Amino acid sequence: MFANVSWGSYLTVIGVILVVWYLIVLLKFYKDDLKEFFSSEKRNDPFKKSTSSTSLLQRKTHTGLSSSFSESFDTLDDAEELSARILQAIKESAEKNLFKEQFQNYLRMVIEEYPYVKISSLREDVNHLIVSESEKHPQFSLTFAEADQLWEETIS
Repeated sequence: MFANVSWGSYLTVIGVILVVWYLIVLLKFYKDDLKEFFSSEKRNDPFKKSTSSTSLLQRKTHTGLSSSFSESFDTLDDAEELSARILQAIKESAEKNLFKEQFQNYLRMVIEEYPYVKISSLREDVNHLIVSESEKHPQFSLTFAEADQLWEETIS
């Protein structure tokens, strides 16, 4: 059966299959880029090549800003989650009657899971939460300096 197929027709069929395959891949994964490419070519004049590179730069800047905004929202979500975890840790520590050093180690362990909050401006708010909630339990009372040190020190 395969003896009836010539090499020329075989290579033609393989070539057509490859072209169709790559067109499907292009359309599936690069549909938005292709739409933008073909729509921007229709609008631009051939004499305005520099504006297309400027718009590309502006688009990249805009994308960078939007990604940084999404990262800052992620950090805000992390801070909210960390706040809930801190409240839970304080409650558990009070129920288990932990010593102050054990309590601080527990808080360090929770804080280490959120490295982006450590470098954000929300760190002070988290410190304020730690101090205000720890004051409700005299055996865990922490100062702002002690709360801030929880971010820097390792578990002892």
